[in-house]
Amino acid sequence: MNKVRAKKSHHEDFNRIIAPVDGSSYATKAVKKAISLAKLNGVEIVALYVIDTPRLTQTIPYDDVSVPWEAILTKQGKEVLNEVEKMGKAAGVTVIKKLVEGIPEEVIINEGKKDDLIVMGCKGLTGLDHILMGSVCEKVSHHASAPVVIVR
Repeated sequence: MNKVRAKKSHHEDFNRIIAPVDGSSYATKAVKKAISLAKLNGVEIVALYVIDTPRLTQTIPYDDVSVPWEAILTKQGKEVLNEVEKMGKAAGVTVIKKLVEGIPEEVIINEGKKDDLIVMGCKGLTGLDHILMGSVCEKVSHHASAPVVIVR
């Protein structure tokens, strides 16, 4: 007796969508795309916010304890993820929030499995963030085992 896999999705290519977010308008645009794809395919979204501690330590005087960088970035990350969750709720899409510390492209590449779809915006924020985020997209699109959709 062959079992039919119970799956809402009529699209067999991916089981979930990974949406890396950084609070930029590009990421927000990509999230909107991810949500509509998730809705269409009956899959959930993993909203992924990466606190880039390794690069941060190289870029700013991290030992300056007067600025609680970690706390600031964690708070910002939670706000961004909550926003994505709200957008998902409005569209009837389940959003799983993940706040991770590490190197963004590595975290994203490791999160995206073969049966996932990564949907990401390609320009990060400006200035310092541009230096931090600029090459993430490129690296993810070259090294991820999951298919990557880049939203310009």
